Amino acid sequence: MNDSTASALAEQGKQEYAKGAYLAAAKLFLQAAQTYEKVNDPLNAAEMKNNQSVALLQGGKASDALQAAAGTEEIFENAGDLKRQGISVSNRAAALEGMKKWSEALAEYERAASLFEQAGEGDMHSIVRKASANIHLKFGNVNQTGMDVYDSLRLVEKPTLTQRIMKFLMRIRLIR
Repeated sequence: MNDSTASALAEQGKQEYAKGAYLAAAKLFLQAAQTYEKVNDPLNAAEMKNNQSVALLQGGKASDALQAAAGTEEIFENAGDLKRQGISVSNRAAALEGMKKWSEALAEYERAASLFEQAGEGDMHSIVRKASANIHLKFGNVNQTGMDVYDSLRLVEKPTLTQRIMKFLMRIRLIR
């Protein structure tokens, strides 16, 4: 097994994911991760474990998704890769949310938001703020929901037409 084998497995995983075959994709991402580990490529192995986590979550396996992402944050942190570290933390948050562990998920979304802010990743920061807002809304935390939605809109780098309208309305204080 070598790097091209791992790349081929990763590509097959992406194809299965695109078809909606999430559990098949997760299996291929795991095989790619194991292959990358064998050729001593921990960054790509961690990337594949994160992909596996996302596929498992989409396949309805939140607990397995949490387990798949375990340890990836530290690999990216050691490499100084704030963006992928943030992605790893947000994957963990999404898995916790899928397991209905709301307070833990919120804490992880906050950590991910901080990492994305440090990395200058406005769109990713916006996505995790929106996820936080959804959890706050479930519990009736309207003020915090509003703050998260505002941050989500403020941070998006390429806003859609609807987002631009919302930003304008917030700027002229028609909505708060």
